[in-house]
Amino acid sequence: MNNNIIILPDIGNDNMKVTEILVQVGDYIHKDQSIIVVESDKTSIEVPADQEGEIQKICVNIGDIVQTNSQILILLNTKQHTNNTLSINTTKQNKTTDRNIILNNTKLFNKKNDIKEKEPVIQKKIEPEYFYATPYIRKIARQFNINLSIIKGSGNKNRIVKEDIMRYIKDNNFDNIRTNTKNLYEKYGPVEIVILNNIQKTTSVNLTNNWKNIPHVTQHIQADITELESFRTKKNYELKKTHNIKITILSFIIKICAHALKQFPYFNSSILDNKTLIIKKYYNIGIAVNTPKGLVVPIIFNVLDKNIIEISKEIILLANKAKNNKLIPQDLKGGCFTISNLGQLRSNFFTPIINAPEVSILGISQAMIQPIWNNDKFIPRLMLPLSLSYDHRIINGVDGVMFLNFICDLISDIRNLLI
Repeated sequence: MNNNIIILPDIGNDNMKVTEILVQVGDYIHKDQSIIVVESDKTSIEVPADQEGEIQKICVNIGDIVQTNSQILILLNTKQHTNNTLSINTTKQNKTTDRNIILNNTKLFNKKNDIKEKEPVIQKKIEPEYFYATPYIRKIARQFNINLSIIKGSGNKNRIVKEDIMRYIKDNNFDNIRTNTKNLYEKYGPVEIVILNNIQKTTSVNLTNNWKNIPHVTQHIQADITELESFRTKKNYELKKTHNIKITILSFIIKICAHALKQFPYFNSSILDNKTLIIKKYYNIGIAVNTPKGLVVPIIFNVLDKNIIEISKEIILLANKAKNNKLIPQDLKGGCFTISNLGQLRSNFFTPIINAPEVSILGISQAMIQPIWNNDKFIPRLMLPLSLSYDHRIINGVDGVMFLNFICDLISDIRNLLI
């Protein structure tokens, strides 16, 4: 492979759409600098450069469909870059050369081959399909599904400014497309039209289908995490010195849920055509993460083979990747069970929607101190609300209660994990 070519890294077998180009021809990029943004139905990824150099050619346009190993950029090789630098320095030092005359009379280059070779150095052509635009302008473009490469920018260096995109919207009657719907609400007060991005659209469709097609039952219970929280706090004090990491209640619950899936295999299954049940012998658990672009569910694989510290590190890694658009399709496939954690927010039970083709999902709400009767007196205990939704075609109410009780028993005394 030509080491001056930057290709799309391994993103699985999925085709992805180029939604943003973050660089221009002539830019000097550094390793790990984001160069394009690609998006699938489930995730948006900022693709980093795997090498540094000056961009000679951009091989993709906004709207292109790309996959693993697709060419993204071509960089100038080291020799070209060195020659260009020397040419620029020579031009600057040559006091007898009138730069303006050279730029304004480019036809002269066709007469002398030695001068023609320097033409790209003296005058760089700005490709119209690559553009400067602020995040605000890009946001407007995404809302109206506008390809910015077809808009001529009026700002410095052909930068697209607000007036350019608003003029384009007006000229192409984007406002009229939504006028009728907008007027239904605008007569009562000001409104704003926001177009959903790909992730939000897919989430909307999937959740609607899951709610319609899966007969949901949700059962609630409170787990006593008093001792677990005490153990966690003590352990974090030690881990801060040895691993520089803090473990959360979620780490324990992920591990406990994997044991519960092994104990109750129907919760670790998928149903095909209402006729066949696929029971999985692996234990991969997804964690719902809220990002600026919508809800995504990255997967922690082979949970039973990992300890609490390893799970904690993966939670942090996946959450950061999700929030920074670094998730790849492999991070989002292969889940058996999903956990939706609202424990950091003020909440008390909810009804999570199953993430098909899975058959169950656990919701976590905010833990609170409550007075609990111990057959003698009320004592303060830290109680964690849990909400389990499951597919009633496969799982009965008794199974749901037993699954939740199993989780609560392990949470209340984690020594049970050793048995």
